[in-house]
Amino acid sequence: MPFGDVQHNFLKAMSNKFAEKPDSTKTKFYVYGGWTQSKRKTEFVEEGKKLAMARSSRTPGYNPDVGMPQGQRYLMPYMLNHTDIMVEADDLHWINNAAMQQCWDDMKRCIILGLDDAHGLLEARLGKEVTPDTISHYMEVLNHALPGAAVIQEHMVETKPMLVNDCYAKVFTGDDDLADALDRRFVLDINKEFPAGWTRPGEQSDQLKEAIGKKIWQVLWMPTVVGRMCDGETMFRWVGMQVGMTMINAYKMCAGESATGEFAYYAKHAAVVQLAGKMPVRRERGHNEPGGLPLGINADTTRSPALFPNDPIRAELESIAVAALVQDQLWFGTYMSGGVGFTQYASATYTDNILEDFCYKGCEIGLDYAGGEMASLKGDKLTMEILEKIIRAENDYCLTQYEAYPTVAESHFGGSVRACCAAAGCGSAVACATGLAQPTLSAWSLSQLGHYERVGRLGFYGYDLQDQCTAACSYSYQSDEGLPFEMRGTNYPNYAMNVGHQSAYAGLVAGAHLANKDAWVLSPLIKVAFSDRDLPFDRGYVTREFGRGGLREFKVAGERDLIIGGYYGR
Repeated sequence: MPFGDVQHNFLKAMSNKFAEKPDSTKTKFYVYGGWTQSKRKTEFVEEGKKLAMARSSRTPGYNPDVGMPQGQRYLMPYMLNHTDIMVEADDLHWINNAAMQQCWDDMKRCIILGLDDAHGLLEARLGKEVTPDTISHYMEVLNHALPGAAVIQEHMVETKPMLVNDCYAKVFTGDDDLADALDRRFVLDINKEFPAGWTRPGEQSDQLKEAIGKKIWQVLWMPTVVGRMCDGETMFRWVGMQVGMTMINAYKMCAGESATGEFAYYAKHAAVVQLAGKMPVRRERGHNEPGGLPLGINADTTRSPALFPNDPIRAELESIAVAALVQDQLWFGTYMSGGVGFTQYASATYTDNILEDFCYKGCEIGLDYAGGEMASLKGDKLTMEILEKIIRAENDYCLTQYEAYPTVAESHFGGSVRACCAAAGCGSAVACATGLAQPTLSAWSLSQLGHYERVGRLGFYGYDLQDQCTAACSYSYQSDEGLPFEMRGTNYPNYAMNVGHQSAYAGLVAGAHLANKDAWVLSPLIKVAFSDRDLPFDRGYVTREFGRGGLREFKVAGERDLIIGGYYGR
């Protein structure tokens, strides 16, 4: 067997999942007790009975015996990538996983807003003085007002602070002198959040500060509970109201003067940065909803590059986990379909260390062809011939594992899942060798063609469109048929139905840029905003947080216990 000397990352997970040895070719069926083998499904059955009894009409609820028999095969658990956490499959449905909910909540409720335009208006039009002290005072008022508190009028109802305890605002700037002059309680310090480098400390922070310059930005986190009741587009409107009132209070303005409208315009349009754009009419959703999220922005919401700067594959895998949730499980699996959704389709990319194994091996192969130097195949060195050699070597490795270890094939029991993971491994090889995102699309496409030739099919029932549709436009920048890879997403036509693949795409752009020693992928502003360690969800350890959610150990924000009788908050 080729590559038999390799200590595969997935062997521990396979050994923990299955009674059979990882390379065993024999198993059993119909002997596991059906759904009773699952602790979660047994729990669900008992809850279904209680629900039926609680309804006046005794309308039944969950009952797995009425559908296709569950548990004919072994209902396997899953190990979260680069952790030892094992959870049941049901624990990875976002409805059952509080950490997954918070991961998206924190993205949906984020708004970044420039302050320079507002400061210019205050000085030039109103003759107000703007200093570090006035900015700090403004931030103090804003942190009172943003969660839903009154600042310019009495007889106003306000929100319970502990119910909106995850709502706050901070500022950041590339100007160290300005940052030092501001009240530290309100500063998101780029130097502290990005202390690492590749050859010397501070390289990441230096890159980010140079890109941001002397401008000052505020990052505002709306209450999680608002996102639960309203859509993502609500967020910048909430900001417009609360920032406008804060400006009036902090700079002692008249509530009715015309300049107040300018602040609303800045907050809602001119100076606002949002994570996601609008979707086309046929799938219309507002800003800050999953479908309009570019791959590069997805990657910039993770902290792995700041914590592990010399590990582009870990950066890939963390970005993959976020995108698997947001794009595959939420957008495709819920917004576009709903119900059972695509949990197990998506979870293949962030569980059991299978894709992790493929990607690390891919990086190793890529570096072999690049003379051991990360991101060195550029310019005249980068040819289609050498790309093909890298891709074919990695593709052979990935497909061999499915053939040599039946437990790996069983864990990835969908053809298109295997097509995705093998292609992502090939993309990782090219990402490490070149430090460029766009050629990873060539790797993806050639992997699919080689996979198809070797196996005879890719997706379910031979439905291969999503697996092969990248080949024709890997290097096209025309918006109707291609984009820079970092700017693609489900809002880009050819990826509008790429279920199960969006997560891997989001990983490849992350890995390529970190291999190239880039501190961010698409937006330095997003990268800095999501470095904040006060967020409920730790974006430096995404898969670990998902695992904690599956184990029911994760504490979310915005829960209603505080306003329900009989609980500690009442």
